[in-house]
Amino acid sequence: MQQKDWLSAEEVAKEIKVSAMTIKRNCRTYGSFLKFQQGEKNKYLIHQECIPVFQFIAKMRNKRNLQKTQIIELLSKEGLPEYIDIEPIQITKQQPGQIQVGRGVVAIQELDRIVAERVSEQLKKHEENLKEWLTEQKKQQQDFQKINERDQNLMAMIRENQEIKKLIAATQQKKWWQFWK
Repeated sequence: MQQKDWLSAEEVAKEIKVSAMTIKRNCRTYGSFLKFQQGEKNKYLIHQECIPVFQFIAKMRNKRNLQKTQIIELLSKEGLPEYIDIEPIQITKQQPGQIQVGRGVVAIQELDRIVAERVSEQLKKHEENLKEWLTEQKKQQQDFQKINERDQNLMAMIRENQEIKKLIAATQQKKWWQFWK
């Protein structure tokens, strides 16, 4: 990395015609789409290849008045690269069966075991969530069946009631006709 490829937040702000605070806020908000480094005393160094991203964000914010989530969605749709900030992993020369992660040294087998444990934990959580979802679906299905059965019984009673009213009306009509004869 060459120093000339990196610009300060103030330099980027001048180029895009926004405040330096806006640039810093955008770094925090849309950091996955930006290549930047945060130094001491809130100093930001931004890679020059990210200037078009800042211009795009400013345009979407100012001209189209879009919200953060909408802008992130558009950035993803535009196919802009996402940067993942990771610590470098180095293999030590003294112990080739180990990996140096950050400050600690971890055996590869230990790392594999940790990853396997986390994967199995995630699988268990997903299985539990799936079981809960299935029981909820069964309960909803049972409730739906009960409601459907109740509705059918209600409709049958209404039909029966209407038939009884028709019979009563028919018998009353006969009596009425007989009354006038």
